[in-house]
Amino acid sequence: MASISLLEASIAILCFLILFYLLFKKPHDRFPRNWPVVGMLPRLLVSLHQLYDYGVEILEISDLTFLFKGPRFFGMDMLFTVDPANILHIMSSNFSNYIKGSDFQDVFDVFGDGIITTDSELWKNLRKSYQAMVHHQEFQRFSMSTMISKLKDGLVPLLNHFAEEGTTVDLQDLFGRLTFDTILILITGSDPRSLSIEMHEDELAKALDDNWMGLGQEKKMSQANATFDRVCSKYISAKREEIIRSQGVLNGEARYSHKLLKPSDDKFLRDTILAFILAGRDTTASALSWFFWLLSENPIVVAKIRQEIIDNDLPRTTGNGQENLDKLMYLQGALFEATRLYPPVSFGRKSPVKSDVLPSGHKVDANSKIIICLYALGRMRAVWGEDALQFKPERWITENGSLRHEPSSKFIAFNSGPRTCLGKHLAITQMKMVVVEILQNYEVKVIKENPKSYPWNWPVLGMLPGVLVRLHRIYDCSVEVLENSNLTFQFKGPWFSGMDILVTVVPANIHYILSSNFSNYIKGPEFQEIFEAYGDGIINSDSELWRNLRKSSQVIFSHQNFSKSTTRSKLKDGLLPLLSHFADEEMVVDLQDVFQRFMFDTTFIFITGSDPRSLSIEMPEVEFAKALDDVGEAIVYRHITPRFLWKLQKWIGIGTEKKMMKANAVLDRVCAKYISAKREEIRSQENADEESEDLLTSHIKLDASKYELLNPEDDKFLRDFTVAMDLMKTVIVEILQAYEINVVSGQKIEAKPGLILHMKHGLKVTTAKICCSLE
Repeated sequence: MASISLLEASIAILCFLILFYLLFKKPHDRFPRNWPVVGMLPRLLVSLHQLYDYGVEILEISDLTFLFKGPRFFGMDMLFTVDPANILHIMSSNFSNYIKGSDFQDVFDVFGDGIITTDSELWKNLRKSYQAMVHHQEFQRFSMSTMISKLKDGLVPLLNHFAEEGTTVDLQDLFGRLTFDTILILITGSDPRSLSIEMHEDELAKALDDNWMGLGQEKKMSQANATFDRVCSKYISAKREEIIRSQGVLNGEARYSHKLLKPSDDKFLRDTILAFILAGRDTTASALSWFFWLLSENPIVVAKIRQEIIDNDLPRTTGNGQENLDKLMYLQGALFEATRLYPPVSFGRKSPVKSDVLPSGHKVDANSKIIICLYALGRMRAVWGEDALQFKPERWITENGSLRHEPSSKFIAFNSGPRTCLGKHLAITQMKMVVVEILQNYEVKVIKENPKSYPWNWPVLGMLPGVLVRLHRIYDCSVEVLENSNLTFQFKGPWFSGMDILVTVVPANIHYILSSNFSNYIKGPEFQEIFEAYGDGIINSDSELWRNLRKSSQVIFSHQNFSKSTTRSKLKDGLLPLLSHFADEEMVVDLQDVFQRFMFDTTFIFITGSDPRSLSIEMPEVEFAKALDDVGEAIVYRHITPRFLWKLQKWIGIGTEKKMMKANAVLDRVCAKYISAKREEIRSQENADEESEDLLTSHIKLDASKYELLNPEDDKFLRDFTVAMDLMKTVIVEILQAYEINVVSGQKIEAKPGLILHMKHGLKVTTAKICCSLE
């Protein structure tokens, strides 16, 4: 029992921290809160599924530089920046002070001492040797001939096969195989032939994928590392034997494909092979994949690229020469635009050797972490203009048709400063060759599929973490999960929390539960416990008590005069004069608040015969309405929180439970006042017109002999009835609050001559606070 108590306490603390944050942060406050001990980590975890886009929002509202505070003592504090002045300072002006650092090397230790992970003198030596090789004419000729050969004998036959078979193909996998084969030929002279109809799995390529996908999974990484060592050792050993046999008599192309394999240190050669594969495979494959996805969304761009190819009279044969490819300025602009929006590397990491002050004014300590967000940089309106999110290749073309230069501190897809990518020109040339080949001969259509997404069933916590990260779009996620699970889904809550729930939308199940076997399915004691503020009203009750309450209310609700005059009167004397006032004053009005007040006044008149007049120009706060809102908030919290947790909060008197207790006291007091006044009114007006009776009057006069379980003399019965009936207002308001409302520019609702509710341009509402200007 002690272990169970400890487990429950742990779950309680976790749920309380996350739910408190989610439910009580300001509706439009996207800025992460810095919590004691855990820092900003909870907000990061909640936004993990949309981390890139959330990063864009945060950096946009924090003047392009943001300090993230991680949990104490975890060393997770990081400065995120997309400020071009900061990037120029870090990557160029003060380059020697900003290194990748030991933490970076620890994380990427599997790649050894290659150029990707090294700093200082070792990096300079590697860079110098690679630069001499990459810029040599023989190597460039060899790389061009390799790419042409791989297109002619690999990609084109494969695409023809897929086209003839009508097969759907994963373009990213296809491009990954193309670049993997090409780069391995350039490094080792051997073709792994992963780009083939069989699409076989290459163990070296798989080991690279396992390293990226297996970060944190040390067993997977160690297995991949062993694969790297074994395969690279095989290539190195075979190449040494080949060089010995040939006695150094090699043609120019082969000499440059083997040049980096001459040193005697096998580890150096192994790290070099991995660095080149890593730099040349995933980056180009990712860029091409995003490029064709953007083309599928922008057919006008496709037409312009094809026209440029025609205008420059490029042959339809495989492998256009460098001179022909250099003419395609618009295509190059489109490739730059794609890598601006979807850079192959999303983040760059730096660490200062000595303390420094960035141009933005932020002080950085020695060995601190600085993250340059390439993905966010390409979407910053402050950097690229108001159309930053649009795919516009034209932004790269000058008036005379040449390519526009953008500083690398602004366009950092190919790195910046001394670390500018050595293979930039080669990568662009390769991508142009692939694009021209495909666009001249094929139509590429992107098939959009909704991936099956289920919350992961974690040990101890169940599916609760998955629900929490989806809480901002819980309704849409419910639709997706239920569609993917044959309309019925078993939710597993944390252990011992009693939160396992079967969710269903099968019409046959619904009919069976609500009609065919109605008597077997009740709301039950747990439901009544959650909704205890509504007492024994019709909302909470079951069985015979429910039947009595329904029967007594049905007579009143079915009466032909019920509600009609009240609604007309409230529209004529309340809503329309108020809207006319707003229109005359040209004021912006919160429509949800107006409708909420209209429904509250109307419902309260139905129940008590009294008009609280919350719908007036003064827009006063009515304590009864406020209490109902507080109760509703607490009930929502109880639904998504383990029972023992909200019970604990109720016992201690904190959070929503404290608000609920206060709201309950208000409901008791106000209801008692109206019940007492109504009893006096009935006694003084015994011959009042029954046609105009409100619900409270009807229930006070209720014939108890017809309804055995109802006691009109009991003030609690009348109080519960009043609160339950007033819940009609809350239900309508909850519907408004439950959905995200996107307001379309220019959409107008004409109410009457001279009054127009105009939906403001670009307004996206997430908390149902709809602002409408009245013209």
